[in-house]
Amino acid sequence: MSPALRRIRVIRWTTTGVFAITTAACLTVLVVLALRVDSTSRLRSLTDGLANQASILGEVITYTDGSLDLSRLQQTQDLRIAPVVGVVTSDAIAYAAPDQSALPADAELRRVLRQVTDSPGVTSFTAPQASGAELHWAAAPVIGVSPQGVGVQGAVLVGGPVPGAAEHARLALALALTAVALVALAAALGHVISGFAMRPAVRGLADQERFLVEASHELRTPLAVLAVQLDEARAGGEDALGRARRQVDRLAAITSALLLRARASAGTTRVTREPLRLDQLVESVLGEAVPEALADGRVVLDAPPVVVEANPELVSHAVRNLVDNALRHGAPPVTVALRPGEIEVSDTGPGIPVAQRRRMQRPGVGRGEGTGTGLAIVAWVARVHGGRLVLDSAPGGGLRAVLRW
Repeated sequence: MSPALRRIRVIRWTTTGVFAITTAACLTVLVVLALRVDSTSRLRSLTDGLANQASILGEVITYTDGSLDLSRLQQTQDLRIAPVVGVVTSDAIAYAAPDQSALPADAELRRVLRQVTDSPGVTSFTAPQASGAELHWAAAPVIGVSPQGVGVQGAVLVGGPVPGAAEHARLALALALTAVALVALAAALGHVISGFAMRPAVRGLADQERFLVEASHELRTPLAVLAVQLDEARAGGEDALGRARRQVDRLAAITSALLLRARASAGTTRVTREPLRLDQLVESVLGEAVPEALADGRVVLDAPPVVVEANPELVSHAVRNLVDNALRHGAPPVTVALRPGEIEVSDTGPGIPVAQRRRMQRPGVGRGEGTGTGLAIVAWVARVHGGRLVLDSAPGGGLRAVLRW
C-alpha cells in the first residue's frame, strides 16, 4: 500500500473516531440530563408530598391539658405516604413509627424542633436514620395552648427515601445501553459513508500513479534514444551536437526532478534518507552537470568532507538546480561551499530583490526563460529534509542561496 493510500486510510479511521467520539459526547450529555431530570422530578415529588403530609399531620395533632392528643394521628395511618413518622417535644419523643430508631439522631431532632419553634412552618431537610440510612424529611410545628399562651408545643416529622430507586437504576442502564448501541451504529455508518466519500480520492491517486509511471516511461525513453543518437553523431566532432547533447541531459534531469517531486508530493513515492558523503556527491554532480564551468573556473568548489542523512537523488537535483540558476541568472565565479548541515551557492550577479525572494521559491515563478521550477524544487527538497532554503545577498554582491538541513 502506498503512503498516500495509508494516509487516506488513517484519515478515514480518524474521521470515524471523531464522529464516534462526538456522538458519544452528545449522547452522554443527553443521558446525564435525562437522569438528572428524572432524579429531580422524583425528589421534587417526594419533597412536596412530605411537606404536605407533615402539614396535615401537624393540624390533626392537638395539645390539650398539657399533653399531646395523638388519637387522630392513628386514624390517618392509611393516608400517610411516608414510611417514617415521629412526633417530638422538648421533653421526649412522643410518637415514632415504625420505631424510634427510624427517626434522626437526637441532636438533629433538637435542631429541627428549635427551627420550627423559631420559625413556625413546614421545613424540609435531609438526615440519616439512627441505623445510618439517609432519608428526606419534612417537619411541621404542632400548635397548642399552654399556660404561657399559644405556641409551638412540638414537631411532627415525616420521612422517606426517594421513590423509584430501582426504576431509576433500570432507566440509567437502559439509556446507557441505548447510547452505546447508537454510538456503535453511528461509527459504523460514518465509516461506511467516509469510505464512499473517499473512493474518488483513491481512484484519483491510482490514476495519478498510473499517469506518473506512464509519463516517466514515455518521457525518458525518447530522451535516452535521442541521447544515444547525439553521442553517435557527436563522435564526428560537431560542436552543435555536443551542445544539443547537454541540453538533452538537462531536459532529462528536469524531467526526473519534476516526476520525482510529483510522485513524492502525491505520496506514491517515499522519500528515504541514508548517510552520504555530501562532498563526494556534490563533486560528482558538478562534474557531470557543468564540467566546462568547473574546468575554466566559472564554478569554484569548496568541499571539505561532510556527512549528512539525506536522499542522494533529491540532493543531486537541488545542487544541479542551484548551480544552473547561478550560471544562468548570475555571474561567475559561482562558489559552491559545503559546511556541516548546509550547501551554499553564491554568485556575483544582480541577485534577487529582497521583496521577491520568498516569491521566487514558488512553483512557476522564474527570473526569465525557463519553467520557474528550479528554486521551487530546491525549496521542496529542503522541506522534505526538515530544513529550508535561504536566499540573501552575497558578501561581494549577487545572490547567496543556502540549502540548510
